[in-house]
Amino acid sequence: MSIEPELLPDLPAEESGPPAAPSRPLDLVAVRDFLTSRMTVRLAFLAFFLFAVWRLLGFLKWARGEGPYVSRPEAVAGLLPVGHFTSFFAWVKGGGWDALLPAGLVIILGAITLSVLFKRGFCGWICPLGTVWEGAAALGRKLLGGRNVRLPKWLDIAGRSLRYVIAALALAFLTMVSIEEAVGFRSLPYMWVADLKIILGFANPIFVLVFLLTFVVSMLLGPVWCRWLCPLGGWYSTLGLASPCAVHRTKETCISCHKCTNVCHAFVDVERSTRVNAPECDGCMDCVKVCPVDGCLEARAFGRVRIAPWVWPLLVVGLWLALWGGAKATGNWDTSVPDEVFRQVIDSGLLEERTKGGL
Repeated sequence: MSIEPELLPDLPAEESGPPAAPSRPLDLVAVRDFLTSRMTVRLAFLAFFLFAVWRLLGFLKWARGEGPYVSRPEAVAGLLPVGHFTSFFAWVKGGGWDALLPAGLVIILGAITLSVLFKRGFCGWICPLGTVWEGAAALGRKLLGGRNVRLPKWLDIAGRSLRYVIAALALAFLTMVSIEEAVGFRSLPYMWVADLKIILGFANPIFVLVFLLTFVVSMLLGPVWCRWLCPLGGWYSTLGLASPCAVHRTKETCISCHKCTNVCHAFVDVERSTRVNAPECDGCMDCVKVCPVDGCLEARAFGRVRIAPWVWPLLVVGLWLALWGGAKATGNWDTSVPDEVFRQVIDSGLLEERTKGGL
């Protein structure tokens, strides 16, 4: 039986080429986890800090008559933490607020607040210098097959103790400074350009050599500056012991897979802790994310209120930005030193002078 051609249905012509891939919905969870990952947050703060340094160098060029006007960024006050701790102790002792360079005092108070509430939250999520050293450690882990070299326990304890010794000596020195001396320190022209002196000192060959050496050692052993030497880290670690927020482990559901301990960049023995009280813990949330048992390892506030891993950075960064915004809105962030005064200090040759400390 034949079929008449006019009775055949019209069929669509075949399209050439491979079939189109089905559209995939945007994975909002993946986007959320990426934006709240520690590396994303830390790199964002590092990029902002480098931008502030670039603007400060632009301000220096303007002051020297070598370029257009660029406003002086206040965020670079973090380059001189010990100097601003002097201002902090002056404030605590009743010497009043630092109206000349208030940003440094705000940064110190913010770092202290984060450490008390969120286990060295400043060190773990914000500090630009720490990002550099942890980046070196991460690079080392890739080259060494997944982990940095772990020193014998007694040697590591001795190294970590050095940080607390340095912190204690610095604290003892600061507490012995009188109110008059601390308040007077704020008004020293040298203090106003110390951040510039530090940045310009980065080009010193000795500094470059020390930086490269520290970077290589950090690749092998982890962030040696943060773990063994940084006095601020020693202070913030001590304050972090009082934090109401910490990682908790449920012993009954733990399967002893060792993943939490192995992933910890601070070498904390998480799998043996009920509450992670180790001063080295900076609240990175890596151990919580890697735990295969739901609810076995989680961050909690006051031991009761669960904090999801992606919520922790929102609390840390949100509080930091709120403190900055409050200081900015109330006039407690920007310097009261006029730009022309900065120009006069820079023109005076103070940047080229060297002190006994080498700056």
